[in-house]
Amino acid sequence: MNVNWVALVEVAAVTFAGTVVLVVLMAVAARLLAGSFEDDGSGKPLAATIERSVGTGILILMGLLVLFGLYLMVPYFH
Repeated sequence: MNVNWVALVEVAAVTFAGTVVLVVLMAVAARLLAGSFEDDGSGKPLAATIERSVGTGILILMGLLVLFGLYLMVPYFH
């Protein structure tokens, strides 16, 4: 039995990069959504609405990325 070490390292690197992307997206979405619900009295409802919209959009993007990953892992879907 032979192990293709280059392919194994490639898969590990792509997995690590994908995980980093998902964690960063989740952190940004959480920060945007948490910041948009604070009432600091600045009177900027448009900025809060934009932050909430961008945060929600990032969460939807994350969900689509996770579903795409599941699609790639489950051979039945191809």
